Amino acid sequence: MKQILVTGGAGYIGSAAVKALVEKGYEVVVVDNLSKGVKELVDKKAKFYKVDLIDKEALDNVFQENEIDAVMHFAAYKAVGESMENAVKYSDNIKGTINLLDMMVKYNVNKIIYSSSAAVYGEPKYNPIDEKHPTEPCNYYGFTKLECESLIRWYGKVHDIDYVSLRYFNVAGDSGLGYIDPNALNIIPIIMEAATGKRDKLIIFGDDYDTRDGSCVRDYIDVNDLVRAHILALDINSSEIINLGTSDGTTVKELVKAATDIVGKEFNYEIGERRKGDPAKLVASNKKAKEILGWKPEKDIKDMLESTFKAYNKNL
Repeated sequence: MKQILVTGGAGYIGSAAVKALVEKGYEVVVVDNLSKGVKELVDKKAKFYKVDLIDKEALDNVFQENEIDAVMHFAAYKAVGESMENAVKYSDNIKGTINLLDMMVKYNVNKIIYSSSAAVYGEPKYNPIDEKHPTEPCNYYGFTKLECESLIRWYGKVHDIDYVSLRYFNVAGDSGLGYIDPNALNIIPIIMEAATGKRDKLIIFGDDYDTRDGSCVRDYIDVNDLVRAHILALDINSSEIINLGTSDGTTVKELVKAATDIVGKEFNYEIGERRKGDPAKLVASNKKAKEILGWKPEKDIKDMLESTFKAYNKNL
């Protein structure tokens, strides 16, 4: 396997994956519409196309001009709150995936690593969550991810495509590229904006959940650990659905405390209303990742916060 197509390869996770793939000797082709991606972060050895997956003709041209062996599919809109306000926009996650799969069939590409999400599970029936947990998304973003998983599974059955759907929990940390989200919606970038003065304050969405301090619990996984799992998945010769997380949960208030220690100063935050579609606790079981991929996380929450803080300081 030599040439890998990375969709969303100028984004936070995608650019980190491109960097790691190039370092391991793969030829890499990147497509990204640059709605949130940063072209300058794409490794210079990769071939870049400014293409939206919704544009099937442009996507066809990418496949026609290259000899793609496998796909890593990161490209998607991903903000939970926004998905509950704009289903039209978030339906592009599904449309784009269909276009991508159609091109894979047309050009006989039979391997895809899919960037899925813990959002497919919805309100958990138990924690830690394993891959057998019921999938009942409680936000439209999660629905689009689950729908794309179903499409990939069916294309796999009908067209003999191997797939690995990786259900991430909360991704954090920096890959060394210093990616800064231009419109931060995830908690750790928002914390860093508050800590470095780019944002007036952090809003904690609810402190009356049934958790140890009332704030939501999430399982944070370092972006470098995440990318390593994707590369390991290229060598899997079966179709799998696999959780990626640390099996350890951190509350929002604990994140704030840890970030305060790393930054070395207090920053403003206040308690707001609960955010629609947010489960109280999401923690992964990573047993299957260990068994199938031979993977385990190497970074902890302190590592993730420290690397993110360095990236933000560099860009001040």
